[in-house]
Amino acid sequence: MAEEEPIAMAQNNKQLDDSTPLRVRRGRVESVDLYEIKDTELDALEKGTPADLQLNFAIFLLSLAFSAIASLETATFANRSIETTFIIIAVVGILLGAYLMIAWWRARSEVKELCKKIRQRIPPDVLSLEEEDEGEDEGGDEGGDEGGDEPASMADKAGGVNDGPSPKD
Repeated sequence: MAEEEPIAMAQNNKQLDDSTPLRVRRGRVESVDLYEIKDTELDALEKGTPADLQLNFAIFLLSLAFSAIASLETATFANRSIETTFIIIAVVGILLGAYLMIAWWRARSEVKELCKKIRQRIPPDVLSLEEEDEGEDEGGDEGGDEGGDEPASMADKAGGVNDGPSPKD
């Protein structure tokens, strides 16, 4: 059974073992989002999906099948049973490889969808969305490209050379 130590004794042992102080460096962030997940979701994330293994076997079997096909096309076989073995390897490799490739294609997004479901539990930050909208309004977007996916450049945010009023003709 485990023995319990008084806290003072544990602190004294720690002081004896650690002769150099611990240096902590901290970079400040504006906010931190914490997501609560269920045990079943954690298990699913830990286990992952069999999709990666399916893809590996599909690539292996298809490579093996195409190698067998190349051998059938380029080689002459003295024994008919060896040629039959290569034909069986080619057919089985293509069939199983295609099956595993299709299974991988269907199962590849299970973990991504689980992460998306977890992220949707926290709505988008209203303050950051308002700041982005204000930044776009102040930038004087004349091109009509509203809500583009590309962020404004540093010159746009800091103020560029042509920020003053345009000269009148």
